[in-house]
Amino acid sequence: MNCYTLVEHENLANFVVAAAVPPKLEARAKQHMGVIFDDYEKADTAANEINDWACVQALGVEPLYPNRVAHLTGFSSKCRVDGRRLYIPITTSDTAIKES
Repeated sequence: MNCYTLVEHENLANFVVAAAVPPKLEARAKQHMGVIFDDYEKADTAANEINDWACVQALGVEPLYPNRVAHLTGFSSKCRVDGRRLYIPITTSDTAIKES
């Protein structure tokens, strides 16, 4: 079964996309606080919600979900998936939820 995670968008700063996680990177993604989804649709929905939040933040509005746990950028410099930095999600009930 394929697993998916969120990684930085290739061209848009602070935006994320869903990407397939190779089995050998799954444990590393979890170690670096990445979220793993068992379904592409769930990952894509979470990415859309995070991108909506990034749009609000880019307009100078106060972030709805302050990210105090992850790096300031929201991305890990220590783990890459498909050549893009792993996204460290904001943990709320409305955004990415860790799947098992």
